[in-house]
Amino acid sequence: MLSLYLSCYYGKKMIILLEEYGLSAQKEAVKTWYDGFIFVREKDIYNPWTIINYLKTQKLSCYWANTSSNSLVGKLIREGSPEIKETMEDLLNEQKLCTTIDEQIVFRQLEYNESAVWSLFLASGYLKADSHQFNEELGIEEYELSLTNKEVHITFKKMIRG
Repeated sequence: MLSLYLSCYYGKKMIILLEEYGLSAQKEAVKTWYDGFIFVREKDIYNPWTIINYLKTQKLSCYWANTSSNSLVGKLIREGSPEIKETMEDLLNEQKLCTTIDEQIVFRQLEYNESAVWSLFLASGYLKADSHQFNEELGIEEYELSLTNKEVHITFKKMIRG
């Protein structure tokens, strides 16, 4: 995880890069589009592939989402329960999802366990944990999740339209 963190761009480094490329005026737009990843307690993490492509083209676009197949994510939404579809609609409307997360994702569970679906989306970077707390009574961690950033938001909209 540390090596992944070290290879990512973070807030202060992003400001320097934008200044070097004469894009300081785009700081807020870049933050809206590409910020949102969290590693451990570090926030303001940007995907390096996305930032490299943005700096190269100087155009806001969905770079990260186009680096891999989103077929599993699309399938889970398409074939998911009505609750999963409703929750995706809520997330696209900028509402938050309160759920438990299983850090030991078992792919067989994806077909019938909603928590496994949200755990996969969180682990894959499609969702971010805005907050979490331990529920002593139930002995579980409860998370408040939202879409990571505008790039992810647009990716899901395209997926659902398709």
